[in-house]
Amino acid sequence: MAFKAIYGEPLQDPKADYQSAVKIGNVRIGSEALYIPAFPVGAQYLPLSTLNRAWVQKSSISPKGCCGGQLQVFVVRVQYGGEFYQSLTFDREPDASRALSLLKERLPELPGAPEGTSPGSSIV
Repeated sequence: MAFKAIYGEPLQDPKADYQSAVKIGNVRIGSEALYIPAFPVGAQYLPLSTLNRAWVQKSSISPKGCCGGQLQVFVVRVQYGGEFYQSLTFDREPDASRALSLLKERLPELPGAPEGTSPGSSIV
């Protein structure tokens, strides 16, 4: 499996951290990085040291395009590098909350939603 850092310095041994990481939905949260699946095989990752903040927002998707109904999803928004964002989408609120809790467990000083974020859209 190939590993690629999205931002920051690459980890010395991402494979070991990935294998011991907690899997929630299609992402994994290790002790050193947040892993996101990459096509066709492998994973991209953000070293936890590059994360600036994280929070959960309610959102919706249109599975059939513009003419279909909306499905509610929960998105963990992760800010890294001061100005970049990664969205991690979960079908279930408990999964999104668990992912956020695990990130905050690994990084207790990690702030939540930035000022100006709509309070109605944030669930944590």
